[in-house]
Amino acid sequence: MEEDGTKKRVTQEEEKEQLRAESTEWRVSRAVESFTPTAVSCQLDNWAEWTDCFPCQDKKYRYRSLLQPNKFGGTICSGNVWDQASCHSPTACLSQAQCGQDFQCKETGRCLKRHLVCNGDQDCLDGSDEDDCEDFRIPENDCSQYDPIPGSERAALGYNILTQEETQNVYDARYYGGQCETVYNGEWRELQYDPACERLYYGDDDKYFRKPYNFLKYHFEALADTKFSSEKYNDVNDLLTKVKNDNSVSKGLTLGVSSTRDPVMVTIGVSTSQDASFLKKLRKYNEKKYIFMRIFTKVQTAHFKMRRENIMLDEGMQQSLMELPEQYHYGMYAKFINDYGTHYITSGSMGGVYEYILVLNREKMETAAKDQKAMGMEDFISRVRGGSSGWGGGLTQESSIITYRSWGRSLKYNPAVIDFEIRPIHEILRHTNLGSLETKRQNLRRALDQYLMEFNACRCGPCFNNGEPILEGTSCKCLCPVGIQGLACEQMQSEGFLIVDETGK
Repeated sequence: MEEDGTKKRVTQEEEKEQLRAESTEWRVSRAVESFTPTAVSCQLDNWAEWTDCFPCQDKKYRYRSLLQPNKFGGTICSGNVWDQASCHSPTACLSQAQCGQDFQCKETGRCLKRHLVCNGDQDCLDGSDEDDCEDFRIPENDCSQYDPIPGSERAALGYNILTQEETQNVYDARYYGGQCETVYNGEWRELQYDPACERLYYGDDDKYFRKPYNFLKYHFEALADTKFSSEKYNDVNDLLTKVKNDNSVSKGLTLGVSSTRDPVMVTIGVSTSQDASFLKKLRKYNEKKYIFMRIFTKVQTAHFKMRRENIMLDEGMQQSLMELPEQYHYGMYAKFINDYGTHYITSGSMGGVYEYILVLNREKMETAAKDQKAMGMEDFISRVRGGSSGWGGGLTQESSIITYRSWGRSLKYNPAVIDFEIRPIHEILRHTNLGSLETKRQNLRRALDQYLMEFNACRCGPCFNNGEPILEGTSCKCLCPVGIQGLACEQMQSEGFLIVDETGK
């Protein structure tokens, strides 16, 4: 009897605890039901004064700071943070160029050694170094027959670590410095057919490629890793967590990176806009009836390392750099960062990334198994980096072995930069051949710190339920997981409101 009484008391305590829990959950649910994120309107500062007229651009600029990005449906800002107007400067465009006895490019003022003039290479963007050449000198090793190494134009671009997107050229990828350095391609042996002679032969068109001056090393991969990894997910949110974790290396590098002189490693790097598009495609498959197969492969075709000293900057960047004022002007330095990136690439790998997700319908799969028909595939979603655009488009529609192999072969000519090390953009000013730029380097470093704070997504949010804050221009958004909606990711799409606390959990 005593034992039965003890059981009854335990049962009563459990019932009371359950009632208390239900009461607490109801109160929290009611509180969240009434939660509506407060709209915050965008605020821009007053315009700063116009800059002096830039003689090489015939333009002047002004800037206003982003005091507050709009959030949760608040009023957006009209206009941009930068403004420009046409003007005419009494100062000559090339007044800052001092080439001495060296040759000076007409449009940009780049200085070249005399032996680079009339040597067959276009070392000036405008080609002025090869104009009026009566005595054309053919170099001992003629490199005109060789194409530049694949991917050289991509490695020369700057990188914006906030948007995870490429910017304008930092390095000059077409400058060779009068040298004829070639890189041997170990995969050049490919049979070709001569219809006139009706014979097969090895073409040596791809046996060697020419290495631009700014590349210290470039090595083709003899055997690229083409292994596929496959993963199965029963829930779309688990899938998205995995995809985000795979790309989280670059996403975490938004603050505190501007002051370091050590290179930072970035993996793959998918832009914010690509993430949003990818998530939008998966958003409609949030029901339990779907399962997902993720297939992923990364193909490396080459490794490279950029020159660390006496870097030859892209002529456009050099001209913009020379026009920056010696006195600190955040607006002008921020525009320079916006154009040429927060960082520049120092080394990395070329190749391609191919990822596709099969969306499978459980009910259709069961029916197909009974009827012995094809598997119930609902959708095919892919992301492709590298390779020719034509084969990339084919990969988004079908997954045939022939199409994949064709894409893989196209990587040899059109690789993307997939893994790379970067340094803050101001560090490159230490390593050019433009002379002392210390004042501008310090200004650029100061502006980069301010830029990373002003345009950082940390100014957005809070985004509940693992939502991700995104700052696009002057507007904040919450990128919600699949099945979640609301301006602050505070609602379930079809099941009412979620329970959240002050921290968004």
